[in-house]
Parts: sequence; structure tokens; C-alpha cells
Amino acid sequence: MSLQQITTILQNYPELGMIDFHGLNLFVRYASLARESIEFSQGNKLECPVALPPRILRVLASALGEKDTRLVEICWAAFRGLVWSQPCVAPTEDEILAFNDAALPHQTSFRHLYPPVRSCQNSDCQNYCTDENKLTLGEPLTYNGTLFTLKYGALPIHTTSFYCRRKSFSLHICTAPICEQFAIAVTTIIITFTSKDRCGHITVVFPMLYKLRNTFFVESSLLELFANNMVFGWLSGTNCARIYNEALSSPHSHVLNNKLAFTAIYHDTRHFTPDDWNVTRLIRKEDTMNGFFLYSLLLDKTEQSGILVLPHDEASQSDRLQPALAERNSAMEGTRQECYAHACDLCFHVFQNKDGQLMKLQAAACDGNTIGHRSCKVHDCKNPLSSPRHHFCPIHQHLRWKCAVVECSANISPGHQTCGNPDHRALETAYFRRGDAMFQLRSRLKKAGVSVPDDSVPIAESLNDHEVVFEIGPKGPVEVDTESESCEGKPENGNRRLRATFGGRWTHNEQLIMRTCGVILSRATLFGSEAVSAVNLFAKATFPTPESTPEFFIFDNNCKLDAHQRAIGDDHFNRTGKPVDVFHFKSKHKITDTHCQRYCNPAAFPEMIGQDGKWRFNTSICEQTNVWFGGYIAIVRDMEVTRYNFFLDEMIKRRNRYVVVELEAKGHSPWTIPLNAIFPDRIQG
Repeated sequence: MSLQQITTILQNYPELGMIDFHGLNLFVRYASLARESIEFSQGNKLECPVALPPRILRVLASALGEKDTRLVEICWAAFRGLVWSQPCVAPTEDEILAFNDAALPHQTSFRHLYPPVRSCQNSDCQNYCTDENKLTLGEPLTYNGTLFTLKYGALPIHTTSFYCRRKSFSLHICTAPICEQFAIAVTTIIITFTSKDRCGHITVVFPMLYKLRNTFFVESSLLELFANNMVFGWLSGTNCARIYNEALSSPHSHVLNNKLAFTAIYHDTRHFTPDDWNVTRLIRKEDTMNGFFLYSLLLDKTEQSGILVLPHDEASQSDRLQPALAERNSAMEGTRQECYAHACDLCFHVFQNKDGQLMKLQAAACDGNTIGHRSCKVHDCKNPLSSPRHHFCPIHQHLRWKCAVVECSANISPGHQTCGNPDHRALETAYFRRGDAMFQLRSRLKKAGVSVPDDSVPIAESLNDHEVVFEIGPKGPVEVDTESESCEGKPENGNRRLRATFGGRWTHNEQLIMRTCGVILSRATLFGSEAVSAVNLFAKATFPTPESTPEFFIFDNNCKLDAHQRAIGDDHFNRTGKPVDVFHFKSKHKITDTHCQRYCNPAAFPEMIGQDGKWRFNTSICEQTNVWFGGYIAIVRDMEVTRYNFFLDEMIKRRNRYVVVELEAKGHSPWTIPLNAIFPDRIQG
């Protein structure tokens, strides 16, 4: 607005002469903050109202420090066109506090949330309208909530839902990121698209609790931060919530957390949320995890140009998300990781053979990590548990009274987990003498390739979670570390071995197949052991066609894998060399193993060595990647299996994206192999 226009307005409204420019600017900014509420008070949101609703008049008067609404009415009459035409303002912290001090008692707020549509979305209803600017819904219901943001912290808000009486159509807020489309709740189904509001705020908003006066909302920018904290910092939902509440829930957390250091300003520093607000400003572990899963589902559906359909009447948010998480898990199996067709200078080489032909060399590596989820104690049983507290699946519940020693079928003795066999009882005594749960957790973390995190998830119960092996010798039972044994894997002292599982059981390991540049292609859960037969099936699922098989498949137990394939007549990987990585070959494979030396010695594959005499491929990439992957052991150990699989797949997907960006930045020229070159028989969509 030009000075000439302002002069004309002042001539038409001489009462404005008593207001200074600062006060006039504040009116325009506060009125802009109230625009959403103004729009939903009238039939068509595009029409600038001649007069403000009484509630908004009182809010603006209070925010400006006026005792009555007369001056606000004059300001609106003079500057309503400016308010209606200007872009959304970015308020200061003081403006938010002043506006909310005035607005909250009048059932509105800064960032008051309204439905993204204003009419019934049922095309058969009389209230259906193709003009999204017209309001045909009624019976507004406003209630308190908290909006967790990255920029402003935890904001006290009001949120309003509308109702269509004609078709019993209840409309609630449920928007998602990126596109100019909307999400609505229709009877028992939520169809979620994406949206952003007039001010450009891109927000994921979803009910954490189904009570109208106890609802939380989370911005997508904050959920993106949580997701990256999980990828790069191994932060659990608990730690994400703790960090947010302590450091990000207020723009002045540094002051509020350090009273003695900021004595001069501490008492003048306020949270945005009033002390008497009846909705907490603290985000919970459940909120961060439910938010992460919903946000990830929405992003995935948006990237696939799909629609997320969720049940609306489930008992909990976890139950509501379960079908969509399971669907996504199925879609990620085998060759469906986003970066499956990745290639770059570190994992894909082209060379000229002695006949002058150009040949490609592509390598993949495979390794396991002792991450796992709760599973049935019956070896290799894949049936899900009906409760995380159960040790057996529903089919095997009758075995809960059996001795913990795997080979024993006798019933347990009262007060023990083993039968009356003296060797079995001695094994139980030796096991529980080893130490407390933290010792066991540290041992598992060490095997996973990571040190204990400084701020790990507290473990309240004993792990007792893995199958242990004891040798029964003259001095009694002695535990055996089977992970560090050579490829032969058998005792040489003739002692008898017993296997036992105390407490619950976790799956044996997660198997990863990746390119030698660090891009992960696929993941599989091995339930009972790292059997080469299971690894073979996993490798074939990852490389299902002859065109997809790599020239080299690096695995620390390739000697047994190759022997297994030869024994069963499986020629799927006949054109693939199977070297063992250099470290494992030197330290864990015996010179006397002729099969290992003949078929798996990395020195037997001269193509793996470049003209400079160095290895073309990083054969230890799995060991290095497991340092990252193993950091999730404490986070996922008690996750329900569907969430467990989704979480790990999402972590891999996000990390792969980062790895590819880093490869590009370092000049390794990442590119994507056309899928029809890998799967020539697959119909391309």
C-alpha cells in the first residue's frame, strides 16, 4: 500500500489519527493471524467481510490493548482490503504471545486449525460442492490442542471440526505434506492426500488420542527432524521426545533450562503454552513413533502417486496404522528398495578383456547383524507372537512348561527353567551367574559392531534373549562364543555341547546385501541361525534373474555357501565368484580347508585387483555398514514385528539416499541401471 493510499484512508477515517504507525502495523499483522477464523465464519472464504465477527473484534481489541472494539471496527473498515490481499505474516515471538493471550480465552489461537475442505465430500450429498471456497458444513466443534512445531516449539492451539448432518459425515483435520490436495475422514475410512495452508505451512496433522480435548498435532518439519535423528543418531522415540521437550519445545529453552545462568531474564521468559492449558506441551514417545510411521507412510504414498487409506475406528493409533505398514513391508521385499538398481564407480567397473571386449564387474556383499525382534522360542518358527510378553506363538504355547535346554522335552521343575537333569540345572546356574542384563546387552552390542550409546534406551527387564551354547566338561559348563569360531565351527576337545534359551527369544540376525560402495540393496530376517541355506534363498530373492546376479558375491561364509549350492545342484550363481573378504579369510578360514582355499580365496580372482595393484572393491563394506546398522539394536528389540520391519526398511531407504548424495559429491558418478536391463521379462509400468 502506497503512502498516497494511506493518506486517502486517513482523510476518510479521521478517527485513525490517534493511532501511531506501529499500532496500525500491529492491527494489520494481528488481523492477518486471525484470517483463518474470519474465513470460516462466512459462507465464501474469498469474500472479504464488511464487518468482523464479534469474537474476532474482541480478540483484536484485547491484543491491541483497547478497552472496547470501536477502534478495531474502524481499522477493519479502513484496511480490510490490505489484510485480505497481503501474504501471510511471520509473527514474532512477542506477537504470538500477545495474540494468544487475547485469543485463547475466545476459543481461537495463532495457528487455529480448520479442516482443509469446507463442504461435504460425498458426491451424493446435498451439501456436496465442487467450489472448495464455499462452506456447506455446519455444527462447528472447537477444542483445545497442542501443535508441536520445529520453529516455535509447542504451541497451544484450538482446532475445529465440522459436521454434515445430511449424511452423518464428520470432517476432521488430517492433512499431509507437499501437494495441493486434501485429506478427509469419511465414516470409518481416512483417505489421506497432501495439503498446505494459505501461509505455506506444510503440516502433517493427525490425532494422537481420540478424545476431543486431548489431541496432539505435529508439523512435518519436526517429523523430518525425528526421522533424521533416527537415521544418523540412532535416537529412539523416547530420546527424540526427550530432546524436543528439553531443547525445542520453547524458543527460549536455553534460558528456561539454565535458571542460575540467566537469572536476569529467567522470570520474564515464558512458554507459549499457559500454565493452565489443559493439554500437555510435552510430546511423548508414542507421539514421536506414531508420527514417524504415519509421516513415512504419507511420503511413500505421495512418492508413488498413491492414496493412503486407514481405518478410522481402531482402538489405538498403532492398530490404525498396522494394515498400511504391513502393505508397505510387502512392497519392500526382494528387489523393491529404492536404490536397488544403483551403480557407481565404487561398485561397477568396466574393463577390457584380452580379446578387446568391454566387460563389466559388479560386486555385492552380504553379512549378518545380531539385531532382532521377539520371536517364538521354537527354532526357526516364523509365527508372530500374540503379545510381546509371550515366549511362544499361539501354536506352540504348550511348550512353555518344557525345559529350556533345546534338546530336552522334560517338564521344568518348580522355580526353575530347566528340568531335574543335573547337567541342565548346572547350565541354568552358570547362565544366570554371568551377570545382570546390562552385561548381556553390552555383549550383544559388541557383536553388533557398536559401542554402548551414552544415552541408550533404559532396559527394565533382563534380556535373557538369545540361545546360549555351553560345553559340558570336567570343570562343569563353560559358555562357548560361537560367533568367533572358524568356518569349521566344531569343537576339537570332544566336549559335549548343550544349547538352551532362557526367557524370551529374539530372531537370530538381520542379513544385509549391499553394493561395495555402501548402498544397501535388501534386508532379510533370519529366525533360527545364519544357515547358508537361508542366505542362499535370500541372495536368490535379491538377484532373481541371471542379468541381476553380480560378478562377485562377497560373504564371510562363502565356502559353506558355495558347497551348499554345489550339493543341491543350484546353478543360479554359477557365473558369480564367491570370495571371502580379506580380513575373514586370513583370520577365520583354515588353510586345511581345500574347498575354501580353492573357491573362496580372494587372491583367486585377479579381476578384483586393478591395474594399480589395489582391490577394485571394498570387500569389508558390510563390517563398516554394520557399525551403523548395529546402532538400532536397543531401539528395535521390543518393537512389534510389523513396525520393526517398516522401521529398518525406512532407515535403510533414507541412509541410501544420503550415501548416493555423498557418492555424487565425492565424484564417484552414481547412476541407475535401467530396470529392463536387470529384469528383461518384467513389464515396465
